[in-house]
Formats: sequence, C-alpha cells, structure tokens
Amino acid sequence: MFSVDQFIALVKQYKMQTAIVIAFLIALGGWLVFNSGEEDTAKDALAMQQTQPIEVHQAKSKSKYKKEQKEQTSQKIIVDIKGAVKKPNTYEMQSDDRMKQLLDKAEPLKTADLSRVNLAEKLTDQKMIYIPSQGEATSTNSSHASQQDHTSATSTSQNISVNLNTADEKELTQIPGIGPSKAQTIIKHREENGPFQSVENLKDVKGIGEKTFEKLKDYLTV
Repeated sequence: MFSVDQFIALVKQYKMQTAIVIAFLIALGGWLVFNSGEEDTAKDALAMQQTQPIEVHQAKSKSKYKKEQKEQTSQKIIVDIKGAVKKPNTYEMQSDDRMKQLLDKAEPLKTADLSRVNLAEKLTDQKMIYIPSQGEATSTNSSHASQQDHTSATSTSQNISVNLNTADEKELTQIPGIGPSKAQTIIKHREENGPFQSVENLKDVKGIGEKTFEKLKDYLTV
C-alpha cells in the first residue's frame, strides 16, 4: 500500500494531470446541476402550455353557456308606442325589457307626463302603450289598472275594429303592430289596386306575411 508521503510525492509528480482531472470533475458536476435545472424548467413550461388551453376552453365554454341561457330566457316581442313621444312606432324588444328601455328608443317629448308611467313595467308582446301629455286626462285599460292607478301607459288593443277600405293613417296606427310606415304602405296599396275584397287581401301588401296577418286580422274589417 502507498504511504501518505508516497501519495503526496505522486501528486506532486503528476501535478498538471491531477489539476486537469479535478477541473474536469468540477466542470462535470456543474454541468449536471445546470442541466437538471433546465430540465425542470422545461417540464414546468410544458405543464403550463398544457393547462392554458384547458383554462381558455373552460372560460369560452362558460361564456357560451351564459349566452345560450340568456337567449333561452329572453325572446323577441313587438310593442307599439304612441302619444307624447318623438318616435311613435312599433319596436322590436326583448321579453325581459322594461318600459324605460322602450322610452329610450321612442324618446319622450318634454310635455310627456312620465309621473303617470311605470318605468319599471315589464313589456309584453303585441301591447300598445300610450304616453300621456301633462294635464291630459286618460283612461287606463291595462290589466293592472285596478292595482296601479298611477300608470297611464295603457293597453288599448281591445275593441278595435278598423275598416281597411276607409281607414286613414291615424286609424290604422291604432292597431297594435301597425306604425306610420306600414299604414302608408297599406293606403298606397289600396289606392293602386282598389278596395280590399276581404281582410285576407291584406297579405298582398308588401311587408305583411302570414305571421303579421295573424296578429292584425282580428282588428280589421272590410
């Protein structure tokens, strides 16, 4: 066996080779440590890339679900508004819309008496709404009249009977679903083609299909 003195003498004899071996071992150890760290970083990056698409997909699915839920609970309706507004007409609204949203479109006049209008009232399909002017006396025929005397937005579609062959624009616009534009189209058709022979002939008017006719026919005569 080598003694300590012999080992030291051997190291001194091969000092350069020993230094090279030690340097190599240090470099090898450093490379192994560095490479291990890079491998862990790469694994973490790969894991993040794999989880991000899942999170994005889940967020999109949640947003799509909420949109579908809203579409299922809200349906399109048609309401007719008249009286003290700048733009009296029929409007396509959502079934969960309120009176305030309709008035935002129709634009009340300065003379409109909104103190007698329930701005929180929920809109219903085929309803005709009348906005009173200040100082105007109105009768309320809506189904809520007995409980809400302060509401003058009236549903007056009952008991309307308009003659297609004699009605002017004002009379035609009393019918829920007929605004000034549609009334003028009906009158123009009558002037160009002669009197209506039956209520069914209304379907010959441009812009009035089967569905629209079904909503209007109960208010018309010839």
